[in-house]
Amino acid sequence: MVNKKNIFLILLISIVFGIFNFKIYMIGNKPNLTQGFISIFFIVLWLLYGFVMGYKDSKLFFRDITVYWVTGFVLSLITLAFNWFILSVPLSCIFLTPLYGLRYFFKEPLTSNFFYIVIIVTYLAGVFGYFLGSIVKDNKSIQ
Repeated sequence: MVNKKNIFLILLISIVFGIFNFKIYMIGNKPNLTQGFISIFFIVLWLLYGFVMGYKDSKLFFRDITVYWVTGFVLSLITLAFNWFILSVPLSCIFLTPLYGLRYFFKEPLTSNFFYIVIIVTYLAGVFGYFLGSIVKDNKSIQ
């Protein structure tokens, strides 16, 4: 069972950040610097959220973000494989558009590999933040 509050917060943050990059993503144009920084900030928020949850020793957080990002990753693969446009739009809004601004920093043309890489990077930012928060909490309790 996943923590519904964690999943709701994760979805809300993703949708809000996705709105900033949605138009440029749908048109397929290269994002500008502002959109690039919005996507970086999105990843930093994942890091901070992971840190707070690690500091609070929230065991559900690690499982919740794993379910969230693996679900997004697998559904993205399925929509690509079967070309399901009707499913790709909401999935893009939730999982891909918040990270689309990162494309600003790359000269290569956009490929589906780009999205899988940034999904993994964002997931790892949350995991790293979680373990960092746990370490800080453990160090405080030792003192």
